[in-house]
Amino acid sequence: MTTPAEGKRSISVPATVDELAKVRAFVRDSVSRFGGSKRVADDLAHAVDEATCNVMLHGYRGKAGDVEIEAAVRDRRIEIRILDRGPIFDPTTAQVPAPGAIPAPTRPGGMGVGIQLLRTLTDEVHHSARPDGGNELTLVRSIDGRREED
Repeated sequence: MTTPAEGKRSISVPATVDELAKVRAFVRDSVSRFGGSKRVADDLAHAVDEATCNVMLHGYRGKAGDVEIEAAVRDRRIEIRILDRGPIFDPTTAQVPAPGAIPAPTRPGGMGVGIQLLRTLTDEVHHSARPDGGNELTLVRSIDGRREED
C-alpha cells in the first residue's frame, strides 16, 4: 500500500477473490483517513467490492493479472479508481431503470445488476479505456454523504 501524497492512497492486488477482504479494508481505512463517515465507508467498500469482483471474475476470466485501487479526496469528494488490464468493458452503458423500478438482470444467472448497485451506492460512476489497455472505473462519493441520507 502506498501513500504518495496527502489525500491519495493506492493498493495493488492479484486478481483473485481471495484479495477482496484486503480491498474492502483499504477502502474503509482510506475513507476514515479522509474524514468520511462509517456510512460512506460501508457504501464505498460495498461498491468497490462489487466492481473489483467483476473485474476479477469477468474481466480477467481466470487469467493472472492485477487490480490497482486508488483512493483520493478532492473538494470533499472521495474518488476511488479501479484499474485493470482486462478487455475493455464499459459498465456505465447499461440502461438506467425508471425511478423506483427494481433492477432486472440483463444476463442469465442474475447477472447485470452490479452497475445499478454502483449507481445506488455512489454519486457518480465513470469509465474510461486506459490508453495502454485495460479499464479505469471511477466511483465518486461525497465525503459528507448524499442529500437523501440527511
